[in-house]
Amino acid sequence: MVGCGSSGHSFTQQPISVSIATAPSAIGTGANWTYTATVSGTSNQTVTWSASGGAIDSSSGLFIAPNTVPSPAGITITATSAADSSATASATVTVQANDPLGTATGSSFTCPTFAGGLPADESTCYQVNISCDGIADFSAYVKVNQPSGTPVGTVILGTGTGGSALYDYDNPDFFNGSTNGGLAVVNGLLSAGFTTAQVTFGAPFNTNATNGWLQGPGGVRRLACRYATLAQWIYTNIPNSKSIPLCATGNSGGAGAIGYALTEYGLDSIFAMVETTSGPPMSRLDEACVQQNPCQNETTYSCNGTNETIHMCYATSESEIIDPAYSTPICTNAVNGTSAPPAGLLLSDSILGGPTPNFPSTYVNLVIGGEDTSSAPDQALTWEQAITSIDEANQGCVSDAPHALPSVEDGVTRIVTDITNHCVLPAERVSQK
Repeated sequence: MVGCGSSGHSFTQQPISVSIATAPSAIGTGANWTYTATVSGTSNQTVTWSASGGAIDSSSGLFIAPNTVPSPAGITITATSAADSSATASATVTVQANDPLGTATGSSFTCPTFAGGLPADESTCYQVNISCDGIADFSAYVKVNQPSGTPVGTVILGTGTGGSALYDYDNPDFFNGSTNGGLAVVNGLLSAGFTTAQVTFGAPFNTNATNGWLQGPGGVRRLACRYATLAQWIYTNIPNSKSIPLCATGNSGGAGAIGYALTEYGLDSIFAMVETTSGPPMSRLDEACVQQNPCQNETTYSCNGTNETIHMCYATSESEIIDPAYSTPICTNAVNGTSAPPAGLLLSDSILGGPTPNFPSTYVNLVIGGEDTSSAPDQALTWEQAITSIDEANQGCVSDAPHALPSVEDGVTRIVTDITNHCVLPAERVSQK
C-alpha cells in the first residue's frame, strides 16, 4: 500500500481565484481602459467582465466611462472566472470631469548648438520628465526665448505628428524654399513681446523618439496626457507665466495635442487663448479610420471665396501616424478594411469622445489652409462646430496655405497677428468688447 502511495498524506486542489491587474484609480468622462485579469488554480484564464456603470465589453474588458460624472462617481469593475462563477475580483475607478494630469519634474540645461533656429546662447533649455497613468514615462524638452522687454504673455509652440521637432528649427515642413516659416513665427512673437516656449518630444534633443507624444501603447487620448502635463509644467515653472496670459499654437498633430488638453484635460483653466492651425486632426478618430463610401462628412468649404471639397477620412499616410499609439496598427487596418477596431474605442479616444466642449475662459481660434487636401480641415471644423463657447467670427483660412500653414508668408502673418491681438487675460478680453 505504501508503494501505491498510501503514505498518510492528503492532497487538496488549490482554490480558484481571480486578480485584476493594476489600473488607473481615476478616469475622465467618456475615456476608456482595458482591464485584464489573471486566474489562479486553473488553466482556464477566461473571465467575464461587468461594471456598475458606463459600458464594458464582457469578454475583452474594454471599459468606456459614461459621458457625465455618475453619482456616486465610483464605478465597480468585476471579473468573474468562467471556471468557477464564485471566484471574482473587483476594482473601483472614479469617473471625473476631466482626464487626470500626470506629474512632471524638470531641470534646465545648456542648450546644444543648433544647426538652425534661434541660437543656443539666446535660449534656455529644459528637460521635463513626465509620468502619466497607464503609459510609459517620457521625456519632453522645452526651448525658451525671452523678448527684449517685459513679456506680455507666454506662447507654447508645437509641431505636427507627435511633436518630435522644434518649431523654429527641426521641422522641414515649415520651410518654403529657403525661408524658415517656423522661425519667422517665433521671431514675430518675440518682437511682439511674448516669451516663446517651443516644445519637442524628440529631436534635436532625442533623435530616437520619432513618434513623439504619440508613442504608445495606451491610445491617443491617454498619450495626450504628456502634452497637457507639460503645458501645466510650463505654466507653473517658466518665469512670469502665471501672471501673464498663457497661450498656445500648434500645427496638425500639435493642434491635436492642444485639442485634447482643452477638451479632455481641463486646461481651459490655464490657457487664455489657443490658435490651432491645420487641425486638430483627431476630432473623430472613429470616422477617420473606419470609413464609409462616400467618406463621412464630405462637404464643400469656402476658403476666401474658393470652394474646397473636404472630408473626414484618413489616407494611409495619416492613419500610420495614429498607429504607434496602439499595440497594433488598428487605424490603418480599419482604413484598409483588414480588421475593425474594438467597438467604441476610437470614438472614446477622439477629442470629441466625451461631453460637449465648452471653454468660456479660453479664446479658441482655428485657421486652416485653402490648399490642404488632407482630412485636417474637416476634422478641425467638426471640433469648431462642437465647441459651444467659440467665437465664429474669428475662424478662418489662408487660401494659398498647404497643410503646413506656417510654410507660407501669409500663414506666418496670420498666426503672429492672431496671437498678438487675442493672447490676453480673460478679464482684459471682456474689457475690449
